[in-house]
Amino acid sequence: MKRKYSLNKRYKNIKGVYILLFISTLFIVLPVVVKANPNKYTEKNNMFYIQVLNRSMPLAKATVFDEENLLENSFNVKKELLGLFSIKLEDPLTVLEKEISLINTSEIYKQKDYEPEPFKLDEKYVLKEEVKKEINKKIHNPNLKKKLDKSKPEIFIYHTHATESYKPENNFSLDMNKNICIVGDILTKELEDNYGISVIHDKTLHDANAYTRSYERSGVTVDKYLKKYGDFKLIIDLHRDGVKNTKLIEPFITNINGEKVAKIMFVLAKDNPHYSENLKVANSLLDIASKIFPGFCKPHRCYDHVTRHFHQNKSNNSVLIEVGANSNNLQDAKNSAKYLARIIGEYINGK
Repeated sequence: MKRKYSLNKRYKNIKGVYILLFISTLFIVLPVVVKANPNKYTEKNNMFYIQVLNRSMPLAKATVFDEENLLENSFNVKKELLGLFSIKLEDPLTVLEKEISLINTSEIYKQKDYEPEPFKLDEKYVLKEEVKKEINKKIHNPNLKKKLDKSKPEIFIYHTHATESYKPENNFSLDMNKNICIVGDILTKELEDNYGISVIHDKTLHDANAYTRSYERSGVTVDKYLKKYGDFKLIIDLHRDGVKNTKLIEPFITNINGEKVAKIMFVLAKDNPHYSENLKVANSLLDIASKIFPGFCKPHRCYDHVTRHFHQNKSNNSVLIEVGANSNNLQDAKNSAKYLARIIGEYINGK
């Protein structure tokens, strides 16, 4: 009996040593792998290391990063760890390659062994110019158009996370033709050309090089324009939502006039002295969207506590709008801009 007890105790001690060794290895290796450096653009990737710390030291979550940064940067630890060994769960070949040494996935396909046939697109699948014009007729309301006065901007658009991008890009891109900035460009053009609403569109990359300081930086931008122009009829922080599973598309896409469109969503900070007024603005826009484009706008997302209040404490007319998610194609988001412009046109000029 004593011998059995001694063996069990010894086994537990050995097990404890292995667990301690494994945890120690993680804390030594992970910082090297993710290159945790707050001065580099890759800082958003360092959130993975923080999530690992959170599993063992929850206090790190509260003291290392602001809440709004963690809201949009949740990581799958299992997936990231497997990634260190070049294993992707969504790609079975990477698993087979590790299990069966004879398989080399890089040699499964060779360009010289395959000559693709010339690509031919059937005419019936081409969205012709006449069809595009017909779609635009259904979207725009000519009765809402007024004379554009560039000297009196009514709407201010900016991007706290300007590098947020869509498929086929990765989650972030510095190319303004591929990230959320291009959606802001289209929205600006639609508002000015079709509704006579003057817009200031600031495309500062607030999240480049120091992602966790994004809101600090964008706050300076908002203050600058408020000081110069006073308040606006609408202030929009334009984002795209982020999901772990980039194949999850259904909650973020709809079909309007026969074209795929990324859904929009209003995000609000409840711990903010202007919350009731911000909510009125978001509700008005949601009501308009529900009437003319049912299914285009998702229900609001409201947070109880976020640092810097998403800058909604700076104006009664401030809202954060998410256009689709990282599971959407860029074209989905571009298509959304003209529908969002119509909603805003109704809100500003239809009163």
